[in-house]
Amino acid sequence: MIASWRIISLKSFFSLVLLVVAMVLVVRGELLAESAPADFITQGEFAATLVKELGWQEGLPPEPKTADYLTVLSGKRTFRFEAEDVYDVQGDSVAFRNYPLHGPFSGTGWLSGIAAPTTVHFTVFIPRGGEYLLRVVSRGDGQRWLAGGKEFTVSTGGSLREVEAGTVLLKGGRQVISVLLPPEGGVDAFTLVASGDHPAIEPLDGWHAGAPLTWSDYAEAVAAALNLEKGFAVAPGTKPQIHAFQNVKTLPSSVDLTSADYLGTHVAPTWVRAGADGASLELPLDVAATGVYGVRVRLLGGKLMTDFNGKRIQWDGKPYLNWYDLGITRLTRGTHTLKIQLPLRGGADVVELTARSSSPADYLAAIGLGNKKPTATVPRVELETQLRKDLSRLRPTR
Repeated sequence: MIASWRIISLKSFFSLVLLVVAMVLVVRGELLAESAPADFITQGEFAATLVKELGWQEGLPPEPKTADYLTVLSGKRTFRFEAEDVYDVQGDSVAFRNYPLHGPFSGTGWLSGIAAPTTVHFTVFIPRGGEYLLRVVSRGDGQRWLAGGKEFTVSTGGSLREVEAGTVLLKGGRQVISVLLPPEGGVDAFTLVASGDHPAIEPLDGWHAGAPLTWSDYAEAVAAALNLEKGFAVAPGTKPQIHAFQNVKTLPSSVDLTSADYLGTHVAPTWVRAGADGASLELPLDVAATGVYGVRVRLLGGKLMTDFNGKRIQWDGKPYLNWYDLGITRLTRGTHTLKIQLPLRGGADVVELTARSSSPADYLAAIGLGNKKPTATVPRVELETQLRKDLSRLRPTR
């Protein structure tokens, strides 16, 4: 009997020891899991990695945040530079001032010219090339700004104030922008605002910094970086969506509706014809689902201007109704507006939207990852190698 109790006690003892060991292992595993990085990567981390692999990090602040990376990847980019941070300290004949002698200033101060005209040189970096609007906060009449080989004359009077110098085409990378200041002129800051064709590099649904990165998110962003969407085929069974200018609720008084067909075949029953003063039109386009679309518009006139989601194009048009291709672009669900500037006796018929195949599977196939499950998260250990492999296809001009 005593022996039996001893056996039971030993079993209980060993069971207790095993239980304690198991609990220690569980706790140790949880602590290791907390201290080690997660196996998956977040969208915010991916955005930072993407900027670095593209070589665009030089325009970032010293301690960039996720928002800074997303600004670089966004199609809507604004870069502001404080003059005192980017001028040639050794070579420029200007004085640093940190008091509001000629009005308020931003940053740590502003630069004051001397008694004679003097040139100030600014060295800056922009991550992507394109057309930029140059805005300056400066003082003095007859300033001569030089950017991208283009010169602008700016006059702001006796106070520091902001004005638009003009638009300039810049290449991505290091830039030298200069200004010839009049006697006692000054500069506080300047801003470059991107315009034109700058597609955003992001997943179709936009960035969600804290969310795990899935393979579909990855493919959608990389396809945008590689400009692959232009090759997406028309979605099977898709019919073009036609939006007619005749349906604009409030047409300007300077236009008339006509059904004349001697100036080319019109798609809508009637089309809009401008008078002797031309006309500006805005046509809302309702998009039912976020995706990739081909966009074209049927217009008449010698000098035409279109503005669609910030992409402005000036066309040398025809004296008859003709199609003008606005390209392949992503459109989010909702209403988008196409703006048209018609010359005298110009005309506008319809806009045509044609959906392209843009499912997660289409994006994965486009970058050669058709074997991946779209909703699966991207393992941290795979990201860098895969991204470098995919970006190796990037054209130098991008």
